[in-house]
Amino acid sequence: MAVDGPVIVAFAALGGSLVGACSSIAATFMGQRLQARWARLRTELEEREKLYGIFVEEAIHLFADSIRQSAIDPGKIMRLYSKIARIRLTSSDRVLHAAEEVGRRLLEAYEKPPEDPAEVLARYAKGEENLDPLREFTEACREEQAQALQ
Repeated sequence: MAVDGPVIVAFAALGGSLVGACSSIAATFMGQRLQARWARLRTELEEREKLYGIFVEEAIHLFADSIRQSAIDPGKIMRLYSKIARIRLTSSDRVLHAAEEVGRRLLEAYEKPPEDPAEVLARYAKGEENLDPLREFTEACREEQAQALQ
């Protein structure tokens, strides 16, 4: 059975239209999936950044408090540990370990006798002590964010 030229042309046109439509649908589907993924990632990063900011603020207040007194307010320290638990749910291992280290350093700071805040700041200004208990934590957070955006 012989196939006429116009029939072949019609089938070729139909096939080309079908392939073009399928590729357009596939490209749209993939584009929407990528947009949804980036939106979800952006939301997760914003939530983590907010959590990390709250953690840093609470930790700084507690470290400042530990310079002036040796008594620990259990309610305040437990609020900080609740942030560590939330970090455990969403963050990388490095960020979690750094947050746990902040908690350990905080407890050690409360075990020391009270000090004059001016003397502590003077030692820090001279570089005699590493008084930045959050440095490792904040560096781990920055690294985690950079990896997530790659």
